[in-house]
Amino acid sequence: MVSSQSSSILITGGTGFIGSHLARKLVAMNHRVVLFDLYPNTRSITDIKERVEVVKGDVADQMAIAETIGRFDVDTVFHAAAMLSVAAATDLKNAYQVNIEGTFNLLEACREAEVKKVIFLSSLAAFGPNTPFPFHEKSYREPASFYGVGKVCGEVMGTFYHHEYGMDFRCVRLAVVIGPGRRGQGATVSFSKFVEDVILEESGVVMVPDYTVLPIIHVDDATDFLVALWNAPKVSQQVFMSGGVPVPIEGFVEEVKKHVPGGKIRYEVDPEAEQVASTWTLLTTMLINQGQANVYREVEEIGWKLKHDTLEDIAKTFVEEIREHRDIYSSF
Repeated sequence: MVSSQSSSILITGGTGFIGSHLARKLVAMNHRVVLFDLYPNTRSITDIKERVEVVKGDVADQMAIAETIGRFDVDTVFHAAAMLSVAAATDLKNAYQVNIEGTFNLLEACREAEVKKVIFLSSLAAFGPNTPFPFHEKSYREPASFYGVGKVCGEVMGTFYHHEYGMDFRCVRLAVVIGPGRRGQGATVSFSKFVEDVILEESGVVMVPDYTVLPIIHVDDATDFLVALWNAPKVSQQVFMSGGVPVPIEGFVEEVKKHVPGGKIRYEVDPEAEQVASTWTLLTTMLINQGQANVYREVEEIGWKLKHDTLEDIAKTFVEEIREHRDIYSSF
């Protein structure tokens, strides 16, 4: 287990989708990792649970964050805790407390404890249909979802803490992250969940329309970006962007079928997921039309490059990982 006498890396939302994949990478690098989560799901970290510390806690509770940072001598925080798009849209008050107030609580606790680095997981959802092209780190942000509002607030607050208090705050606007182990509600979750279901249960459901197109990044690439951003000795800016692969759900379904020929996949469109998906589809289409579909697939400053850069490779990698680790992903 993690020693409280040695410095540690804290991941909020640590047993969630991105958090658990990031934890595996950091553990493999022999770092001491603490996973802070309101609803700890130890089944998602079955393979590493003896090598991490799990703390049940709420980012809406600043004292709980501060106590955890102090107890484990945390010197780096990856802030991944958040309510996703559909859940945030249907519960604005709770989404505010988690996605906005929770980020403030974290930044304050890190400032008081003089945490060395804070890495914030933002999203391309910070942009909206009225954002002028080309998209870049300093583009005008006008999110079309409350989830996106929370990400913009996190970026702005973190940048303020950098300038006002000298905090080493860094963040990345990730494309839509997919891969094994993604749970919850939302349009973006649909791109991941059906793949697992069709392999593990021989039947999967897609909850967004067949015309949906999203900018996809595999979780392996996303966590590589986070590690590279953290490892960089210094950075020239606080906000970075990750590229992705524009993926039509219809094409993704057909590609998955090639690897799981006996699987059954059907569409059962959820109205709330469809609304979010339509905004993402509009943004993705705009990116393609403006020639930005292949931009930000490499960030030379931090030494990161997209590995899974085609629909075919993303689908193949996804299916292989579930089959290889069936024991993990069939347990929750």
